[in-house]
Amino acid sequence: MARTATRYVALAALAAMLVACTGATLDLNGPAADAGPAEAGTLDGGSGMDRGVGGEADRGPAPDPDGGGLPEDRGVPPDEGPAPDLAPPPPDLAPPPPDLAPPPPDMDPLPAARDCQYRSVTFGAARVEIDVGPASPERLTFRVDGLPDPALIDEAILRFDSHDADHPGEEGRIYVNGQGPYDLPADLAWDNAAGTGAVDVTGDVVAGTNRIEFGPGPLDRSYFGIANVQLTVRARVAECQAAPPPPPPDAVVREIRYPRAEYTNRRTWVVGCENNPARAYAFTAAGDEHVPTDCEGLYRAGGNRVGDAIFRFDDVVAADYDIVIRSRHTENRNPAGALFLVNGEGRRISQRSDRDVTEDTWGRRRLGGQVEVILRAEGQSDCVIAVRLEPVGG
Repeated sequence: MARTATRYVALAALAAMLVACTGATLDLNGPAADAGPAEAGTLDGGSGMDRGVGGEADRGPAPDPDGGGLPEDRGVPPDEGPAPDLAPPPPDLAPPPPDLAPPPPDMDPLPAARDCQYRSVTFGAARVEIDVGPASPERLTFRVDGLPDPALIDEAILRFDSHDADHPGEEGRIYVNGQGPYDLPADLAWDNAAGTGAVDVTGDVVAGTNRIEFGPGPLDRSYFGIANVQLTVRARVAECQAAPPPPPPDAVVREIRYPRAEYTNRRTWVVGCENNPARAYAFTAAGDEHVPTDCEGLYRAGGNRVGDAIFRFDDVVAADYDIVIRSRHTENRNPAGALFLVNGEGRRISQRSDRDVTEDTWGRRRLGGQVEVILRAEGQSDCVIAVRLEPVGG
């Protein structure tokens, strides 16, 4: 009995090996359920092996001789078919990085560069002249409005007509918004004759209002005339600003400087000498430190700083004019602002800053005939260098 059991276990192990190789189920019991033990265990004559391979599949595997069936560790697969794939492929843990730099939004390109003319507010008016020595602070001043942002400007050329500019490199100097100086274009052939000027001022123009000034050169006497000042600008703008209509041709720039003004309560005014640029202005004061700087010696310390400086213009051609005040700004000027009256109409201009010599526009008015501009000092420090009437088109 023990030998038969041993042989039966050996047959079961061999059957497991065959199933692992072929995938078939081997029936060790044979087709007849009542076969005897000796017949079921026969290895010769092919009876047991031949009947086990290819028999009826629904009979299942041979039972374990110990009554537990065939253990899984003997290699016999279950009837449910091949084992499922219990290890699915790993997920894609590294997706491609997002596009961290989105394309820039659509931006309108700048317009193509075009040439535009920006004329001074006195373009077309009569020529103005200067006749001074090299140390004089006097200037011929022109205002050009409406320029675009300098970032849009490729080139800016200052153009003008001149007269009697016949000393190259010496005749005069040009300032653009306080920058410079540039030499006034001159030619020996322009002696007492007309000339033209063109100066590249690209780096000195600003958006909006630009101030162009012509002053003396190093000659003992600078005498020349200027008219038709404009800026020719190559700019990347959609369209050029239309030029304002010119003022009447006989309306000219008129200017009176402080030495030719009339003063009330003269002893409270310090009136400096024009040949000393550092003191070339008038102002109200009270301290004795200012006594040496009054050109005529009429100032007296201890005054009340109350009085008028009167600028009278006769025979003004009827037109619209900008009234421009030139003065010296300091931090100790009148905190309420200097009071200027134009034909009796008063407006205040603040002169409290560190900008030193500065031009302020009082306003624009229709003027003609006699025009009176007054600086009315009221007990504080007020200053004036010049009053200018600039005709404008309208």
